[in-house]
Amino acid sequence: MSAELLPIIEAAKRGDRAALERLGKCADRFLRIFSGKLSSRVRRTRGSTMDFVLEGLAEALSHLPEHEYQSDEAFYAWVSRHIQHKIIDAHRAEGRRKRAAEPVALDARDGSGPEAPAAHEQSPSQAASAGEVLQALGSAILAVQVEHSLEMEAVVLKVYEGKTFPEISDELSLGSEKSARILFAKGLELLRPRVRRLTGSDDRPGEFPLELDGGR
Repeated sequence: MSAELLPIIEAAKRGDRAALERLGKCADRFLRIFSGKLSSRVRRTRGSTMDFVLEGLAEALSHLPEHEYQSDEAFYAWVSRHIQHKIIDAHRAEGRRKRAAEPVALDARDGSGPEAPAAHEQSPSQAASAGEVLQALGSAILAVQVEHSLEMEAVVLKVYEGKTFPEISDELSLGSEKSARILFAKGLELLRPRVRRLTGSDDRPGEFPLELDGGR
């Protein structure tokens, strides 16, 4: 695992402002990783994705003296959890407000009313599992991006921004769709062992705990 952040984190713990600013510069990458995670209602009433990223990052850095460094990936995962908790809390609060303002019809109790969950929706356990993997993937991307920035950019564009391979090729000036596919595949190969470690799936070496559509 990468340990490039260790001296920066140690300096930040001692109150070094320059070190704290260096850690804070990862906000842009977190913004792209968490992009699309807010409902329109939360964005309208509680702020933008950047607001949540900055709040979560600031909260994490305020608790930096308590953080026990293990690796760069683990540090980024720790910061991601602070951001994710801010987003989850906002959605829960908005959900409570909505339920209070819009009482559920009695016929919804048997699953036939307008409040019945859609058949295609994920169960809470499925959503939690997918969220864990995406969080691990985001942490791994942040740890690898210094040495493999182009590969990580391809993964971010594909997984978090939903770009097609032709779009990735155009955005990164690669010259062909095939080049975009190859870059994306290399990025996944770099991330695979890190995501396995972060999700505890090292015991399934043949699996990558995330299904990605490579066909577009």
